[in-house]
Amino acid sequence: MSTLKRQRLFLVGVLLFVALYSVPTLTTKPAYWYDEAINVELAHNFSDFGKLDLVIAPNTFSGQGATVGSTGYTVTVPLAGFFRVFGFGLTQARVYMLLWMSALVIFFFYIAKKLWGAFTAYSGTVLIATFAPFYGNGRSVMGEIPGFLFFLCALYLFERKRWLFAGLLLGLAVVSKPSVFVFLIPAFALMMLFRSEIWKRKVTDLCILGGGAVLALIPWFVIYMGEFVRGGLTQNILAHFTNPYEEAGFSALANISTNLPTLYTSTALLYMWVLLVGVVVALYYERNLLREHKTLLILVATYLPLSLLQYLRSLGYLRYLIAAEFLVFILFLIALPALVRFVLSLCHSRPSGRLGINSGGNPEDGAKRKNWIPVSIGVTIAVAVLFQTIHLFTFADLYPSEKTQKTILYLYTNYSQDTIGVINVPQVASFIPSFQKYQYLSTYGLWDFGPHILYLSPEKLPATLVLESEDILSRDERDILASRFQEDKAFSEGFLVYRKK
Repeated sequence: MSTLKRQRLFLVGVLLFVALYSVPTLTTKPAYWYDEAINVELAHNFSDFGKLDLVIAPNTFSGQGATVGSTGYTVTVPLAGFFRVFGFGLTQARVYMLLWMSALVIFFFYIAKKLWGAFTAYSGTVLIATFAPFYGNGRSVMGEIPGFLFFLCALYLFERKRWLFAGLLLGLAVVSKPSVFVFLIPAFALMMLFRSEIWKRKVTDLCILGGGAVLALIPWFVIYMGEFVRGGLTQNILAHFTNPYEEAGFSALANISTNLPTLYTSTALLYMWVLLVGVVVALYYERNLLREHKTLLILVATYLPLSLLQYLRSLGYLRYLIAAEFLVFILFLIALPALVRFVLSLCHSRPSGRLGINSGGNPEDGAKRKNWIPVSIGVTIAVAVLFQTIHLFTFADLYPSEKTQKTILYLYTNYSQDTIGVINVPQVASFIPSFQKYQYLSTYGLWDFGPHILYLSPEKLPATLVLESEDILSRDERDILASRFQEDKAFSEGFLVYRKK
């Protein structure tokens, strides 16, 4: 069998595994959630009206679309096109993301093969395909997986010295999910500065790289030109990314103190630390790895601490570390042969090791030890894949739920002709037609999107109201709710539903 055919069969097998695991629970695991729903509505509105924005009242947009979404146009605009072709629905949205996941598998294999060899390509592809966070982050309409795909392509072109296109793809990665991939900017800058001894060339190439990254922002400026013209958009964006949690009542220090224990209690993070320890040991044992993979090591050494800090200062979102985890996979696979040689050398130094090797310096002993290297590497990868697969099918918590679907079905069945107001539940709002929807959304307490529905004049109040819990309301708001609405007690399987009195 030819190498090309073997590669294709391998990729087909991996893609079948991803699809067969994903399809049965595609729309329910993970649950359709807050940020994802915002992205879905943005895409739906762009498909129908050409506006990447939220509907806050019947056929009325917020005018704040640039600040509401955590995911870039690189994900939402193609999804809008997907909706135009295949219709609107959660199934279509999740199938769209499954295509991104499949694309990442394919591109990772071929790029890894070019940059780090066949072993890393084959092993890394399998590790990603059996990694639970790949599904937890990848199925949702978010920017982590598309962003990592753009980053991989940027890294490949960077190594090929295609600075302009590398910069463009780097910019697309950052736009896809700024909170995750913005730290690639200093990482790529340092990679460039360490490439050459000639400073003039460094600066020139860095400018070309940066120019390519700026090009990725042009479509974003075009989409939100109206918001820029009105003014204040830049300040809002900077405020959001500077410290949104503190402005919302969660200080960075408080978040850090809360999240620090998870560094040794989270199974995902413990797994990453184990792999990183192996990498450090291998680098110490074989110093030539530092020279051979200098660019990648600079990238990881810059990006990993910054992404870890972002995770610590957040509300504990592990998705901020998905790219870092994939990079650790790559580093570990590159370092694994050296790590195995180190471990076998320790066994060799023992008087009577289990390998049947003594310290006598017999040439046959060296040959035996050499023969054990590929076996040990294969066993290590097999154990890692087996561990991940068992975890994926048993212990992995991907937060399944059909709460949103049941609520939507109930509304369609019982309130299809009513105007429907939704308070901070974009999961429901994203599936209500624009002509009958009122929506109030508060993001981290920073901005309000739309007027608060409970304070609308009586004649404008929607006939039906949906919210997650009365706990999110102030005392005055609960009083208004009790005076104007009555809870639909017949429905108890989803979000709270109220009828106007």
